[in-house]
Amino acid sequence: MTETKIKETYALDAYFDDTTMSLHLKADRPILRKKGFPGNWQAVLDEKIISKEELESLVNVIIGEATKENQNFIEIDRKLSKVIQLGNYRIVIVYPPLSDGLEITAVRPVKKTNIEDYHLSNETFDLLRNKAKGILVSGAPGSGKSTFVQALVQVLHADHHIIKTVESPRDLMVDEDVVQYSFTHGTHDEVRDILLLSRPDYTIYDEVRNKPDFELYKDLRLTGIGMIGVIHATQPVDSIQRFIGSIEMGIIPQVIDTVVFINKGQIEEILQLELTTKVPEGMLSEELSRPVIEVSSFFQKKKLYEIYTFGEQVVVMPISGIAEKMEKEGKVWINSYAKEGIEKKLSSMLNSDFIVKMNWKGIDLYIPEFIKGKIIGKDGSAISELERNLGVSIKVKTFADLPLLDVKTQMSETKKGNQIFISFPEEFANSRVSLLVGDQIKKYSLDRNAILTISDKTEARQIARKGFVIIDDKQ
Repeated sequence: MTETKIKETYALDAYFDDTTMSLHLKADRPILRKKGFPGNWQAVLDEKIISKEELESLVNVIIGEATKENQNFIEIDRKLSKVIQLGNYRIVIVYPPLSDGLEITAVRPVKKTNIEDYHLSNETFDLLRNKAKGILVSGAPGSGKSTFVQALVQVLHADHHIIKTVESPRDLMVDEDVVQYSFTHGTHDEVRDILLLSRPDYTIYDEVRNKPDFELYKDLRLTGIGMIGVIHATQPVDSIQRFIGSIEMGIIPQVIDTVVFINKGQIEEILQLELTTKVPEGMLSEELSRPVIEVSSFFQKKKLYEIYTFGEQVVVMPISGIAEKMEKEGKVWINSYAKEGIEKKLSSMLNSDFIVKMNWKGIDLYIPEFIKGKIIGKDGSAISELERNLGVSIKVKTFADLPLLDVKTQMSETKKGNQIFISFPEEFANSRVSLLVGDQIKKYSLDRNAILTISDKTEARQIARKGFVIIDDKQ
């Protein structure tokens, strides 16, 4: 690759060539550069050591350049850190003691792309240009997300759309007609009011990071403004999951209809979201019908995920392999997230030990015999109310119905009966077991010799008096 030096306009130009993406300077350390292009770069360490005095001088020059021209500005100006936009450079300066030494990080775009560089089919181009209105552009850091967004903005600008950006800091390279706002100089509420009153056709949100960002993205999209958000994610579906919990599940497809996943500078996947009401995959009972967000691959033309509530949990369930899993495991459908939420809810409602086992129709709830009548209620009224609260079908069983483990053990106790030792087969070494003692479920850890030692006097006497059975409480 031929490297061409940049024509010097700013002091930083001396450190860059046309393949340098970013520069990392720290006092009394070698100069480090990232070279290449989004998704295809390598770190290059220079032998030259930059001294503290040289770095301090460079900082002063950069700050002077930033205050000299109108198109340059100090985005963030704090006592121990500064963020500066200097031409194409986004510069972060950090001082001790916030950092352990004076440092400068400078980033610049090395490649400006056009939409043609992404080799989109007519169908994909039409989706992004005309149909998708709530777009998330996701990918890992350095994958080329912002570069793609800039190419997409060119298309929308050519169509004479009014476009505004929300950035912190402002570093997107866009046409002069595009207005760029920054949270550095205004609050989320202020930016919200401006955009809702000015009503652009599209708002570019770079980057969506925290709950206030999710809320603002939602508010703008629900008023009809087209949104293109940039978000970090290592998998396409991860970007959707980051919105879960920050906005209501039922309106997610209205806020996000399309996810564009960028990897190594190219579009690797496009997901589309649609809200429907159905029985989730893997459940067969019509009673379990509920609102479900279907997440489909635009390229593969097939459904990949379903998102829905189960108990109090929001579940993101991969569709691939569910039918095979049900067949292999005797139609048992398992979801640890849903189970955790249901158990948490039941803990606040039941004044006793219980065990939950998920199954293909709902859950089996194992409880002590003495509270079975109370749980079911007159004519099944109590259990029906519990089913409505949890959103699942419940089959009530007692501890006597629990499956047992066929394990041979040997129990011994001290003369005073205040300590008990239970020996298990060696394959149980360092494992956990659950014992049913009367109406109580007790969980224990075995040592490396597969021996359970119970030192609590009350528990030891209770087990000695009532005995125990080893239950299979695993799903």
